[in-house]
This record gives sequence, C-alpha cells and structure tokens, in this order.
Amino acid sequence: MSNSPLLPGPTIAATRPLKAQVGGHAGIETTEDDSLLIKPALPREIEFYQRIAAAGDHDELSKLRNWTPRFLGVLKLEGQLKDSNAVGDGNMEIVPVHGNIVPEDKERLVLENVAYGFVKPCILDVKLGTVLYDQDAPPEKQARMIKVAHNTTSGETGVRFTGFQVYGNDSSEPILTPKSYGRSIKKEQLPDVIEMFFPVSSAPYPSPPNSTETSDSDVSKPQSGLPAILLHCVLTTLQADLEELKATIANIEMRMVGGSILIVYEGDWERAWKTLSMPSGTATTEEEEDDDDEVEVEIDENGQLVLESIPDEAIEEEEEHQALLCSLSLIDFAHTRLIDGAGPDEGVLKGIQTMIDLLRQRKDKIAAMLPTCDA
Repeated sequence: MSNSPLLPGPTIAATRPLKAQVGGHAGIETTEDDSLLIKPALPREIEFYQRIAAAGDHDELSKLRNWTPRFLGVLKLEGQLKDSNAVGDGNMEIVPVHGNIVPEDKERLVLENVAYGFVKPCILDVKLGTVLYDQDAPPEKQARMIKVAHNTTSGETGVRFTGFQVYGNDSSEPILTPKSYGRSIKKEQLPDVIEMFFPVSSAPYPSPPNSTETSDSDVSKPQSGLPAILLHCVLTTLQADLEELKATIANIEMRMVGGSILIVYEGDWERAWKTLSMPSGTATTEEEEDDDDEVEVEIDENGQLVLESIPDEAIEEEEEHQALLCSLSLIDFAHTRLIDGAGPDEGVLKGIQTMIDLLRQRKDKIAAMLPTCDA
C-alpha cells in the first residue's frame, strides 16, 4: 500500500466539502463521485489506521478492520490553492507553501465513504466514552472536559449524540439535528433521540416488491420513516453488530478519546426492500473481514488522484456492495492510544452497551407493530 503519495505536478483533482457530515471537525472533503473521503488528520490517527492495516491475523487489532472505514492511503500537502474559486477544467492550481503548516493540514487520510451507495443515507454520529480528554491535555482542558462529561450524557452513559440526519421516503433533503441538541439532553431523553433517528412509517403495511418487478405504488409512499418490517431488520442487524464490536474492543488494550460510532441506514423504501433479497444487508460481512488485496492511492502525471490495484472481484461486485441496508463503523482516532497492560477502555465499552440497550428497546417497540399470523 502506498501510504504517502506526493504531488508531482501543479494540480490536484477537484474535491468538495462533505455534504453529509453530521459530526466531527470541519474540513472533510469528498471526491466528486462521493466514494472517497479526504480527511485532515494528526499523525496519531494516521498511525492508528496504518497499524490496523498492517496487523496480522494473530493480532486482535486486525479485527478492527471489520469496523473501520477502509484505509486507502495518505495524501501529503505540498502546496496550497492559488484560487479556491477556480473553475474550468476541474483542476485547481496549487503553489508551494512557505512557512509552518499546522499538523492536521500536512497529511490527509484517504478513506472509503461508508455512506457511499446509499440512496437516502440516514446518518448518526455517536461519541463514545466517559473520559473526553487526552492524557497529555493541559490541566485547564482536562477540567473543562470533565465538566462537559458531567453536564452531558457522556459521563453517566458513555454516549453523546453529536448530530444526525434522517430522510423521509418522499423527501429529497434530510432533516438535520445538530450536535447542540445532543449536548442539551439528559440520560432519560436518549430513547427519544433513538426514536427520532429510527422513525417508523404510519403508512398502511406494504408488501415487499416482486423480486423481478418493482411497483412504485408499493414502495414510494409519501411517509417519514421506514415500514416496521424494514426498520426491525435494520435494528436487528445493528444490535448484532454492536454486540460483536463490543466483544472485539473488549480484547484490545487501548484508550479511545473522542472516538465515535457512525451508523448509516437506507431511508429509501425501494432500495431498502432490494437489500433484503441480497446475501447480506450490512457492510460488515465475513467476506470483507480479511482482504489481502491492496488498493494503492497515487497521483498521475496530471496531478489527478488515481486508484491502482483494485481487485477484479471488487469491481464485479460493486453494485452489490453499494446496495446496503445499514452499516456501523468506528471512526475518529485522533486521540486513540494503544497501551500494553492497560486493559480495554471501559468507558467506550459502557457506551456501546448503552447503544445496545437503546436499540433493543426500540426494536422491541417496533416488533409489537409487526403483523401476526393467525392460527
């Protein structure tokens, strides 16, 4: 894997700000087709992704490859845009940088966009952990973050909702809920947030479309939320994923400060129905667990971002991998440390268990709405 490709020419392929960013710091960009993310990153986060990628099968860290966005490499910034408003052929001129550059602007992670392929991605960013400060943070910041944990749901539950977006089946734009809302709520309101993010349609109970023919009248009803049967499938899958993720993290000695769970599910009825006929409706399949094929990120002679060594089977199965019902990812490792002998991060495990309980409660409510078969 090429981890640090450089820019040999005066231009770089055009990118744009990530539209569907519901949490985290600003500055994340996406390629024009939305398949890749270009994320400013500190050295520690880059190193963490590199260690996950290099971990052998005997290393517990290798299991995190099931739960993190696919790491494609690192881009190094060798210049800055001369004119950010440039238009024309899609390329932007860059000029050499003089003086100091802040660390997070020097190198950028190239990651898969886990929301790519969803027609209407409903996205939730959940900050994990009860400790919100790094061990080398100055005392004043530690005191401030201890207060934040106490005044929000983080300290007691290990989770804080930092933002989310939800689509209605009849809407081309999502309903956005900002991170300020997550900071304002109490523990008792967490089930309400889960209900907001996983709304259920009040439309008449629909029938799944025929496997060979889809009727618009069956799947394109103007309603918010998924039908109960689809939503139940989403919640069942995500609960199982969270339980598996918790088991994985319980065997890794690390401290993850500021890390998040990113949940994505399909809000489009037609696409969601189609995924149920596929072998798997989630991005964390066994087939993807251990892929030895490398994808290299390089810059061509024109300064364009290119991918090399893409496995043939990945191209052939592109459509299948894009049609997902839901996915769950672990993200944001700028303040994550691997510490031998420290044991697992109990605050993070507590947060994951909170999410398991919340999703189980929501799933049980949805289960009560499902039709029953009379004897």
